[in-house]
Amino acid sequence: MSPRVTRANSRYVRLNEKASAVPYFLRSRVPLGNASNLIGLNKAVDILPKKEKTVRLKKERTKAKDAGLKAPSTKNENVPVVCETVKQPVACTTEKCDVTLGIERQGAAPQAFSSLLLDIQDVDSGDAGDAQMCSEYVRDIYNYLQQLEVAMAIRRRYLEGQEITGSMRAVALDWLMRVQREFKLREETFFMTVNIVDGFLQNNPVPKKYFQLLCVTAMLIASKYEEIYSPTVGDFAFVTDGTYTCADIRKMEKIILKKLDYNLGKPVASHFLHRACKVGQASPREQELATFLMELAVLDYDLVHVAPSLIAAAAFASSLRILGSGEWSSILQHYTGYKEETLAPVMQGIVRMLEKVTEECKLQEMKIRYAKVSTSVCGAGAKGVSCENMAKLLQ
Repeated sequence: MSPRVTRANSRYVRLNEKASAVPYFLRSRVPLGNASNLIGLNKAVDILPKKEKTVRLKKERTKAKDAGLKAPSTKNENVPVVCETVKQPVACTTEKCDVTLGIERQGAAPQAFSSLLLDIQDVDSGDAGDAQMCSEYVRDIYNYLQQLEVAMAIRRRYLEGQEITGSMRAVALDWLMRVQREFKLREETFFMTVNIVDGFLQNNPVPKKYFQLLCVTAMLIASKYEEIYSPTVGDFAFVTDGTYTCADIRKMEKIILKKLDYNLGKPVASHFLHRACKVGQASPREQELATFLMELAVLDYDLVHVAPSLIAAAAFASSLRILGSGEWSSILQHYTGYKEETLAPVMQGIVRMLEKVTEECKLQEMKIRYAKVSTSVCGAGAKGVSCENMAKLLQ
């Protein structure tokens, strides 16, 4: 007959006595979470009587059959499953941490695979520490601007059938350049004014007597958009020599904004020129000449349908040709998206507009700017940027 089980000779107590006999520092150590699960589960299995254990297994088999699942075996198979669910975090090595946290460790985004194949220099890598340059998003920004210029494009020769002609448009924009110089406005303000005028005129014909009102009101809207301290309505009424009042300008402003549905975000050519000058590492002379040629292209009615990015690229390529600074390189082609064959028609249009500036006397402001650029770029006493020399260089 087996001896009576008491508290003193129970299996649970004997195990604890054996464990206590071993020194603490020699005991096997396991993770705390696994130890608690293993001890708790084994304790529950060992202490339960056989009858209760059998009843519990029958209930589990019945529930499993009702649910269409496989009945659990009598073996204690759920112990490793429970243990695996409570896995402890493993301390990663230096190599693993560098792989998993590569984005945090690296200062810039990884270079694109296509640029590796083309062997194109990353011109934005040096701006990683300057938050204002947005080097991480600069390519996405310019891709978005190119999408906008396509969505908000101007139709080719949209003035057909209207009282206003292409030559009248050039004279009015030349006068707006003078207003820009007098008020010391940014060049982005002038180019945005041209976008507003063209965008309004292509869908809303305007009589001749209100064309100047449209121009000054468009510059007022562009000044509010671009300038920190924009001129007042009274200032623009003053430059019209009293032809229009402040009430007329305010009324025209409401009409323009409603007709354009407040869509004033079309990119201007100067945005793309700054990008091209950075990629091409342009000197101040090259940038000044490119800006002048870009203004010439904006005045040309035959180029009114050309995208601003294409105008900026053609102006910069023309300045490189004129000053002999180099050819249209592969890096410029990669970042601007235009080949030299695509730029050729626009560059020829710039030559035609330069001939008008040197021959005609209507565009007085452009003649002043032409003399200034010729002096600063080519030097005092030089022949200047003549259309004959430019035509030879563009052939």
